[in-house]
Amino acid sequence: MKTLKFCGIAVSSGLLVGVLVGWHFGRTITDGRLMWEEMLAGAGHGQLALLQYDQADPEHAREALLGDTNFSKSMTKLPSAQGDKALLIDTGRNYLRLAALEQLAGNASLSHQYVLNAQESFRSMGHDIPEEKLNQEVAKITARAQPNGPPS
Repeated sequence: MKTLKFCGIAVSSGLLVGVLVGWHFGRTITDGRLMWEEMLAGAGHGQLALLQYDQADPEHAREALLGDTNFSKSMTKLPSAQGDKALLIDTGRNYLRLAALEQLAGNASLSHQYVLNAQESFRSMGHDIPEEKLNQEVAKITARAQPNGPPS
């Protein structure tokens, strides 16, 4: 009788441990899958925005960058994105591209505001980049965007 009781307890304990371990690993796999899906969604949205920025007229490029910036900001609120510095880097770079677009359009004050937004985005991930350095990056982006004059 003692053997039967011991076997019953062993089987019950084994089943309980198996259920708990299975639940834990199933939860871990589900969380990991969700994290990958969120990361891939962010990357895909960013690629689309960059393609539109490269190929579209300034107004649509602006809309694409602002849309991606807003999307990235919403992604940072997800639990799986806590500590994800890539979103902050992408947001900062988008702000620099927006600053260049506004500089080309002659909107110096809005361009300056976007530089400050980029600075804040980089600062929030622990990199305090001086405004002067960010303005130099905007100047580089602006120079690449302007067409070259006719050859002489």
